[in-house]
Amino acid sequence: MCHAQPEDLRPMSEFDPSHPALVYDQLNDETLEWLPTRHRIHYERYATRHDDGIVAWDGLLLAGWLPMPLN
Repeated sequence: MCHAQPEDLRPMSEFDPSHPALVYDQLNDETLEWLPTRHRIHYERYATRHDDGIVAWDGLLLAGWLPMPLN
């Protein structure tokens, strides 16, 4: 799994849940593979944006993302 540094991540305000991505969970210091077919509907219904740019979703604190690598 990718271990991106927080300063390398794109902000959650630019995140599109309809595209595969690597999403950083600040709470657990883990990067998760985002699969739209698995996560999108739940995210769109239940994600909560905080003023600091973090998104609370499914017990996680999503703090940034990266496009899915092509390989």
